[in-house]
Amino acid sequence: MKLSYKLVIAAFFFTVIGSFIWSANHYYSKYQHEKKRADEAVQNAKSATVITNNVLQSLQIVNTVLEANQYAKQQITLESQRTQEDIKVAVADDDCASRPVPAAAADRLRKYANSLRAYSGGTVASKPDY
Repeated sequence: MKLSYKLVIAAFFFTVIGSFIWSANHYYSKYQHEKKRADEAVQNAKSATVITNNVLQSLQIVNTVLEANQYAKQQITLESQRTQEDIKVAVADDDCASRPVPAAAADRLRKYANSLRAYSGGTVASKPDY
């Protein structure tokens, strides 16, 4: 074989090998890019999961606090009703039950009732609830 054929064949093989190397490098670069995108997507998903779990935990805590507050209000209401009944029974046969309550005592009781309402989160009434 002539030297020129050998050079053409060698050039062809070098071109084919060069093409393989370029192609491998090109697709490896694409692979690295896609892998980076996939890793970022996984990280974003993990972050979203953590945030969602924190929000759910916060809501559970708020619900627990609200439930405890509602229970406490119910207990206060029940205790108030029991106290009213006990006072009614205690003064039923007493002559003081038919007399009006002194204005100073009534004002003091209204202030105390308003402070209880304000403490429990209700609105402060300017007039008593009859």
